[in-house]
Amino acid sequence: MYRPVSRPRSNRLGAAALGLALALLLMPAPADAQQRTSLLWLEPGKVDLATLIGLPPAMNSPEQKREFDEVLQITLNRTAEREQAAIADQYQTLARFLEGADIPFAGNEHREVRLLYREAQIEMGIVLLGVRRLTNRQRPFTVWNKVRVKPCPGGRPEGTSFPAGHAATAALYAELLSVAVPEMAARLEERVKDYGESRLVCGFHYRSDLAAGDKAGRAVAKALLADRAFRARFDETSAETRLALGLK
Repeated sequence: MYRPVSRPRSNRLGAAALGLALALLLMPAPADAQQRTSLLWLEPGKVDLATLIGLPPAMNSPEQKREFDEVLQITLNRTAEREQAAIADQYQTLARFLEGADIPFAGNEHREVRLLYREAQIEMGIVLLGVRRLTNRQRPFTVWNKVRVKPCPGGRPEGTSFPAGHAATAALYAELLSVAVPEMAARLEERVKDYGESRLVCGFHYRSDLAAGDKAGRAVAKALLADRAFRARFDETSAETRLALGLK
């Protein structure tokens, strides 16, 4: 039977995410965004993630046990090199996502690109909250079945494991970037898989968490691209996005 592991709680990752959100809210908004009453691009209920991704496996189900055993084996067999890459992937940013794919990103020189993708990421995070309120899935490293999963060193995420926010972020980035730089689509999709795999390597998520997060990120990206106001800004920024990635 799975049982919780007693461990000290850390709020570092949660505080960092909150800090990012507050910083964005305090930043001067573009002219078109200033006409809005909030940061939200999508109308409430525009993306029905609860129906799209469903719920995670039951705690003591055979599927849950299989997923736990998979994560356990991945963490037991991880190399020091892969662990370091997975630790670096804990940074949920566009810069880190692209860095892991060896794609140059001159984010410091292209503020509008950074801002647009941060807004999209926060938009997705708000949508994910609606689903996370319905779930309370324990993360692999907080449960055990004879043997415990050893997480990567450093900050440990809290809250429900389902769906995976990192997987959602990676899918969101890939969907949006593939429209601006279609020639990089294959490399971006490979990075989505690798970025998600890092969450298994660290014992932070299960495979079904990643699948649900991937669906969520892509659904939000498509909804954003279908929003007239967001799409206008996205199209205006596409040329700058290409420059930021070293393309003409």
